[in-house]
Amino acid sequence: MKRFFSFGKRTQPAKAAPSVSDGVAGWAPMQIYPSPEELTSMMPKDEYFFDSLIGQGGMGAVFRGRQLKLDRAVAIKILHRQHGTDYSYAERFRREAQVLAQMNHPNIVSVYDFGVVGDYLYYVMEYISGQDLHQLMGTRQISQAQALEIVPAICDALSYAHAKGLVHRDIKPANVLISTDGRIKLADFGLAKHFDKPSTMLTRSNMAMGTPEYAAPEQYDTQAVVDHRADIYALGVVFYQMLTGTIPRGAWQPPSALTGTDPRLETVIVRALLPDRNQRYANAAEFKQALISSITLPLAPPKIPPTPAAKPLQGRVLVLEDDLLLRQLIVRNLKNEGFEIVETGDGRDTVKRYSEALMANQPFDLVLIDLTIPMGMGGAQAMEQLRQIDPQVDAIVSSGNRYDPTMLDPGEYGFTGILPKPYDSAQLIHVVRQVLERRRQKSLD
Repeated sequence: MKRFFSFGKRTQPAKAAPSVSDGVAGWAPMQIYPSPEELTSMMPKDEYFFDSLIGQGGMGAVFRGRQLKLDRAVAIKILHRQHGTDYSYAERFRREAQVLAQMNHPNIVSVYDFGVVGDYLYYVMEYISGQDLHQLMGTRQISQAQALEIVPAICDALSYAHAKGLVHRDIKPANVLISTDGRIKLADFGLAKHFDKPSTMLTRSNMAMGTPEYAAPEQYDTQAVVDHRADIYALGVVFYQMLTGTIPRGAWQPPSALTGTDPRLETVIVRALLPDRNQRYANAAEFKQALISSITLPLAPPKIPPTPAAKPLQGRVLVLEDDLLLRQLIVRNLKNEGFEIVETGDGRDTVKRYSEALMANQPFDLVLIDLTIPMGMGGAQAMEQLRQIDPQVDAIVSSGNRYDPTMLDPGEYGFTGILPKPYDSAQLIHVVRQVLERRRQKSLD
């Protein structure tokens, strides 16, 4: 709770260098803020009582207190109006505070009120009793199990904020709060912005925006429009730091080599930290799903594995799935069960492969079809064409949208099985075997 702000005017470095989570070394707060008593007296009478300063920096300060009329614990963040360099600063603050106040998510700190008092703009927010992630990492190593609880919660918070058109721009351990009862909250949307407005690490007044160690490469590009994928990058850094205690710099080592964590998590981190944002996860929900899927993948075999007995061929399966990580999961598990797999990422390629297999007299026993393919021919259209080629085609439909008409009544659209996302390896194998058994029984009749 003590670190909410990172930047101020450039000064000589302080004797004690700030931590990575605090911001750029050498940036020290210049503003002298009122005492809790002075702030209480500045606010409307009998509205709030503040008892302690719990964090401060170059852009503002945070106090703990109580909202008297509702008798609830609150925190107040105050920002000095001198940081606004144009007449619209206060109006922008008002609009942004209104947006934050309308956010209602269990993993985001709630904003209750905002306004102007003396020389300060302020907003009042939910007070979280506990520690921030930066403090927690300073006292002990974060376990892999804890990291796997924290990251999905942050993904949920970011999915909600991004859906409202807001990018946080300052994801770092100090802004991840963990309450005494275990709740995980994302705090300090003070640097949040709308996707459609240009932004880099510096504002027009040369005020640094964000923390460099967690900033995505595009935040240093003065021509770039920073969008939600900058938050994906920063979350990748935080995830790596939780697993290793260090920041990924240069040719960084995988967490499994440094601390012995699960090597399956590294694929997720690598993609989140790709310099080209177009190659990162498209959104926070995809980040979360990839993380969940990664830990269901079988661990890599030992370096000198025993030679397994070859399994008889169980059948030929054509897979249409555009999510690379999920497709790898499907292929790996079905191959382990003795299936021959041909994988595709677009419906047109699926139809082509199926048609070629028929002409070569090597038909597929089953097609596993992802219903939604954003960048190509979707599963529904592919299935229509497959049924024209082969009216007896056996196919399983898969989608995360359980209310899609095809998922509600797959038989109406020619499908013989259904596999709602997310699913694990056991569900995948069960449904595939179930459909193939029905196919075998039908051939015997």
